[in-house]
Amino acid sequence: MPLPDFHVSEPFTLGVELELQVVNPPVYDLSQDSSQLIDAVKADIRGGEVKHDITESMLEIATGVCQNIDQAAAQFSAMQQVILRAAAEHHVQICGGGTHPFQKWQRQEVCDDERYNRTLEMFGYLVQQATVFGQHVHVGCQNGDDAIYLLHGLSRFVPHFIALGAASPYMQGSDTRFASSRLNIFSAFPDNGHLPWVSNWQEFEGLFRRLSYTSMIDSIKDLHWDIRPSPHFGTVEVRVMDTPLTLGHAINITGLIQATAHWLLTERPYKHQERDYLLYKFNRFQACRFGLQGILTDVHTGEQRTIAEDMAWLLERVAPSAEKLGGMSAINEIAQMLKQEKSEAQRMRDFILDGGSLTSLVQKHCELWATSP
Repeated sequence: MPLPDFHVSEPFTLGVELELQVVNPPVYDLSQDSSQLIDAVKADIRGGEVKHDITESMLEIATGVCQNIDQAAAQFSAMQQVILRAAAEHHVQICGGGTHPFQKWQRQEVCDDERYNRTLEMFGYLVQQATVFGQHVHVGCQNGDDAIYLLHGLSRFVPHFIALGAASPYMQGSDTRFASSRLNIFSAFPDNGHLPWVSNWQEFEGLFRRLSYTSMIDSIKDLHWDIRPSPHFGTVEVRVMDTPLTLGHAINITGLIQATAHWLLTERPYKHQERDYLLYKFNRFQACRFGLQGILTDVHTGEQRTIAEDMAWLLERVAPSAEKLGGMSAINEIAQMLKQEKSEAQRMRDFILDGGSLTSLVQKHCELWATSP
């Protein structure tokens, strides 16, 4: 399939996707009944979309095109109420989090979808293991060259976005010692990590053509890079965050990404080059392993500081952009989180250290999703 022309979008508009867990009380393991729930709510969703993801324990909600985080929050809130009512009728519950803490991948059923079945045929058990849950944020761009500049600019802050959204310390019944274990699941896939270096949209078109000629991909959707251009939407899509435990935190992360995009495209603070990616995987690992306490190393100067320290610097830089976009509430909430030094992953571990079980942790997450805006 040829690469579509880059759709012209209004700059900095938003589209947000959240992959949610469908669980069965009272054991709070993952359900295999998301199709029934999705069929029950589709007709009642306005201003957004509810759809399948890879396996039958996953439910994805997505906004329409939003001007700002307030619109995204309103759409998600409306969808949340519809889904919670239907979930109660079907005797299941919904929660966030990047991984389910004790599900077994062998039990996961891939959705009856041609594309997912084709993926299962290619990647085998890796697809079932990919029953993990993330947040994706699309940011609108005027043209392809802006999209490539924005993609490279946002890639500098992939560790920040990972650490901010980290909510997957437990997997398969064990403490992984990672703040975000979810991203490790994708390391076995051939399209893991960052986009190969291109300097503009014309070079990206050439890259896509070469990949297409090999018959390894059919469309841009077959390339699951950490950040990718989505020409059919006219956006750049950030894909590295775990699904947060509350809608409020998801909206705050969205606000930071939108403000960072505005700052990058209006100020053009960087002259991107291929060597910017030399330490990409090292810094990304630090974010996954240690969260906000991870150590960032500047590839050009060798300077090191924690992700939390660099996050505080970023918040100051993007605050004027957030003000223009109506997103200062997100910046203020994230700043408060940094002061408290409590990520969602750490709060999960604190709950277990206080005597909670993994089952009661999932129950708590369902209560949190249902009661928090």
